[in-house]
Amino acid sequence: MKYYPQSVCQLVFLSLCCVLITVRESRSAFVPGRCLCPVSIPGVRGQLKELKVYPTSPSCDKFTVIVTLKSTNEQICLKPDGPMGKQLIRCWRRSQNMGRDTKMCLKRLRRRRGGQRQKPQQRSRSHKKKASSPNSH
Repeated sequence: MKYYPQSVCQLVFLSLCCVLITVRESRSAFVPGRCLCPVSIPGVRGQLKELKVYPTSPSCDKFTVIVTLKSTNEQICLKPDGPMGKQLIRCWRRSQNMGRDTKMCLKRLRRRRGGQRQKPQQRSRSHKKKASSPNSH
C-alpha cells in the first residue's frame, strides 16, 4: 500500500478539524449538577428585599430564582415551576424588557397580598345590608 503525501496531509487536516469541532461543542454542553440552587422551596413568607433570577444556561437547564428576606437577609432559592417562582419570573422578564428595576416585582407581590385580605371585609358589608333590609319592612 503506497501513501501519497497529499492524501496523508488531507486526512490529518480533516481529523484535526473533527477534533477541534468536537472540543468546541463539548464546552457548551449541559453539565448536570452545576445549578446555583441544589434545593429549592415552592414559596416563602415575609417581605422580600432582593430578587435575583438567572435564566437557563449551559451549566443549568432551568431558571434559578433567589430571593433575599428583608428581616434576616437570608437568601432562599425558590422553585421556578412553583406559583411564587412563576410569578416572579414573569415579572422579572417584564422588567427586563421595559428596562425597569426588579424591585418593582417585590412591591407588586406585597400589594396583591393586601388586596386578598380586604375581600372578607367586603363580604361582611354585604351581610350588614341584608340584615338591615328586613328591618325596613
